[in-house]
Amino acid sequence: MIRPKCLLPVVVPLFAVACSQGAPSDAVTAGAADSIPAGQLARFTADGRLVRPEGWEGWVLAGTSMGLTYTEPTSTPAPGEPPGIFLNVYVQPWAYERFMESGEFPEGTMFVLAMAEPVRKADPARGGFYMGEISMMEVHLKRAGVHESGWGFYGFGGEDASAKLIPSEANCYSCHRDEAAYDQAFVQFYPKIRERLGLGSAAGDSAAVKTPAAPESGAFETES
Repeated sequence: MIRPKCLLPVVVPLFAVACSQGAPSDAVTAGAADSIPAGQLARFTADGRLVRPEGWEGWVLAGTSMGLTYTEPTSTPAPGEPPGIFLNVYVQPWAYERFMESGEFPEGTMFVLAMAEPVRKADPARGGFYMGEISMMEVHLKRAGVHESGWGFYGFGGEDASAKLIPSEANCYSCHRDEAAYDQAFVQFYPKIRERLGLGSAAGDSAAVKTPAAPESGAFETES
């Protein structure tokens, strides 16, 4: 069973002033928030837990992988067996659009990492794997004041309605600090975001990249 924590061998993927139950994050200004669907804004319970994002399945798919690991594998899968679980990363359409325009992730950006076991026993499939039920997810939220990095992690298991901040000593914070190619995010694994930043298709170097100049009008379009 997949457990919701950063220390999973296949995944290396913020506590602020408490808001009222289900209140939206103050990381996005009120004027900007008016044009953003409520389900795409971070919301918190009275005790500071992040409310499970709504409709994230329809957000922009930033990247996907299977069996991706950030530590040396201790074994290899048997012939015909999958290399690991499916990992899909989604980001809010408004945050994606602003990133494509400016080259910067705006405050309030949420990356949702959805995890699912690989399945292959269904007609008419005779080979390969497809995603089973999503068993857990993790949210990487950009919000000033929650952590020194400006980002925080929240792990949701099953049908959890909310999740508490993953402690700052967890490996996810140091791993994203040291290995992420840009702004604490593993953009080296996200094709269109990687392209926007001018990173190669196989970025073998996770050194920080500078924010590119904004593209000409119409150069990028939001993916659906």
